Amino acid sequence: MIPKRFFFVGLVAAVLGGCTPDPKVTYDYAPYTGTAYPNRAKPIAWPAGGAALVSNSYSDTVSVVDVLTGKPIYTRPVGRNPIDLDGPHHIVADPSRRVAFIALAYPRVSVSGPHASHGSSLIPGYVQKLSLDDLSILGSVRVENNPGDIVISEDKSRIVVSHFDLERATKNPTNIDAARADLAVVDPAQVLESGSPRPTFIPTCVAPHAVVLEKPDAKRAWVACYGEDSIAIVDLVDTTAPVKRIPVGPNVSGFGNPSYGPYSASMSPDQSTIAFCDKDSRDVRFFDVASESFDASKTVTTLGSPLFPKFSDDGKTLWIPTQQPDAIVEVDLTGVKMPVTKNFVSTDCVSPHVVERAGGKLFVVCEGDLKSPGSVVALDDSLNVVSTAPLGVYPDAFYPLPPGFQ
Repeated sequence: MIPKRFFFVGLVAAVLGGCTPDPKVTYDYAPYTGTAYPNRAKPIAWPAGGAALVSNSYSDTVSVVDVLTGKPIYTRPVGRNPIDLDGPHHIVADPSRRVAFIALAYPRVSVSGPHASHGSSLIPGYVQKLSLDDLSILGSVRVENNPGDIVISEDKSRIVVSHFDLERATKNPTNIDAARADLAVVDPAQVLESGSPRPTFIPTCVAPHAVVLEKPDAKRAWVACYGEDSIAIVDLVDTTAPVKRIPVGPNVSGFGNPSYGPYSASMSPDQSTIAFCDKDSRDVRFFDVASESFDASKTVTTLGSPLFPKFSDDGKTLWIPTQQPDAIVEVDLTGVKMPVTKNFVSTDCVSPHVVERAGGKLFVVCEGDLKSPGSVVALDDSLNVVSTAPLGVYPDAFYPLPPGFQ
């Protein structure tokens, strides 16, 4: 037991000790003269021989590929959400203004089915503007759910985004007008850091995907309408004008359960013909721009499902990537030679998505298995593989920049 005297003395000492003021400490800091949130990204060293941009949808990145070596030399994250998947899907650029534009699709990776997550997002997409100095983010504008394709006019005055909105079609099985998704028409100069004006939206068709623009100023657009087995012709000047829809083949009826499934497209250099690739019927059909009709006699049947094709510069050859089997098909459009098919081995390419030409070679971007890195494959004029390089997960675009861009 503590004696009362010691308790009292201890209490007084504690009280008196607690009344002693703490010493006053002053901290002097020099004023900060730097930039808040500085951009520490390494600038891109653009290769003299030419380069291309690739969007890696499931890695949330963009890669720069050297077209001479066929290898990526720079990769940087993009998007708006640092935690969840933004799904950058297709990319275009305006080299004169040193900017690129990418569509963010926010895929639902848990969804199963023939198109998996593509087309099933419940979140509005965005168009994001990137600097070609280092791929840093310069601005964004909101579009609608499930951006499918993003294209830019030859004169760089318009960006057009389709919306491959299968979710919208599924929720409106008996109302075709409600099932039809929009094209978004965006002014590239008005994609701002904040306060970007709302794009113009044009109701177009069910599950529109690939878009081809009239050159040079994109007064019209031709759209692959997957969910309606049709193509749409859209006036981008008078945006209230009726949309023309033309079936890609015979016996087209209803919507939502396509027999043909037009999904990708490419226009000939002289703008006279558009090749539309049908994923479900596995064929390529040729649309005559002047007569606004398909020439059934020119239809090319492919063993695999055709994706984004490419015309040669003279318009006499069409290269078509196909999936299941994974191959590239070379079609002589003059009719002199029979089509040539070269199959890919899995170590080079799994699920070819798009073919482009740059640096004197053909490049094929391959999706992969959507879990591990895809690849970019370079081919010579005989369709032999000359190089293969890994990319991010689910790469889905190859946008060449002009030779000599620095």
